[in-house]
Amino acid sequence: MNKLIKLFRNIIILLLLAISALWIALARPINFTQGSYAPEFIVKPQFLENHVQQLSQAFLPRNSDNPANLIKVAEYIKSNLNQSTDNVELQYFNVGNSRYANVLAYYGPESNETIVVGAHYDAYSVFPGADDNASGVAGLIVLGQLLGKTKLNTRIELVAYSLEEPPFFATPNMGSAIHAKNLKDKSKNIKIMISLEMIGYFNNEKGSQHYPSKLLELIYPDKGNFIAVVDEVFSNRAQGVKSAINRHTDLPAYSINAPLFIPGIDYSDHRNYWEQGYPAVMVTDTAFYRNLKYHTADDTYDRLDYERMAKVIYGVFKYLQEIDSQR
Repeated sequence: MNKLIKLFRNIIILLLLAISALWIALARPINFTQGSYAPEFIVKPQFLENHVQQLSQAFLPRNSDNPANLIKVAEYIKSNLNQSTDNVELQYFNVGNSRYANVLAYYGPESNETIVVGAHYDAYSVFPGADDNASGVAGLIVLGQLLGKTKLNTRIELVAYSLEEPPFFATPNMGSAIHAKNLKDKSKNIKIMISLEMIGYFNNEKGSQHYPSKLLELIYPDKGNFIAVVDEVFSNRAQGVKSAINRHTDLPAYSINAPLFIPGIDYSDHRNYWEQGYPAVMVTDTAFYRNLKYHTADDTYDRLDYERMAKVIYGVFKYLQEIDSQR
């Protein structure tokens, strides 16, 4: 009996080691490659700050109880994206008696595959939502400026979503759920979807970064001075995004491949593309695991780090260039 117990224990240990090795091979959470950020390639931080300030101050409140105001936000985003492409439209949808809209901007030629980059523009309650998620929308607008000057082989679609926040989060009424289902209904082949979800808050203090698990504390930094790329357990999409940020900027990027039961893994618009069977990742400053002003009146534009935000967007842009060149 003791031999059987010992054999069983050894098998369990081997299985755990194999699973851990597979996870490390896929996630490659630690990336020692660190690039530089040449001045001639810098995304202007002031552009990002201007958009975040405007969204978080001039268009309040940005919640579902104010649909007319959300349409004004959509028109603001559309107007700015129109400066980099003339192919922009509003995707209207109704929830109850109210009308909402996603903003869709297209870059590059029609192609067999489409790349989607999205960010939600609504905010929780009556709060300013600077990091959550005016930061992602500002990044989307500036990303459009870069793409508008780039010769592309693949259709890239930038989408600003409405209704990500409660009470519609995790329901079919999320703007991203409607967009993802529409793509599926049209049998669109999505190469990857990237969700820009809170990309502006950084903290260099020791102990400023928190995690949902003690195990993760052994692997990842305890300073909130990095950007994270979140992916499904058995996927390697996050690695490419993370690697591009690390190679083309001096901002550390880490990735995590984790199951949905870990809080936060599917807490944004990428969840709806996973549901439709599309590959998707989230680029994030880790939200409430770092930004303690999440979903409060203190989530204001002056707390964000726009130089690091610029590096996030430039890294994502370089990744888009890389996968666009792949045939």
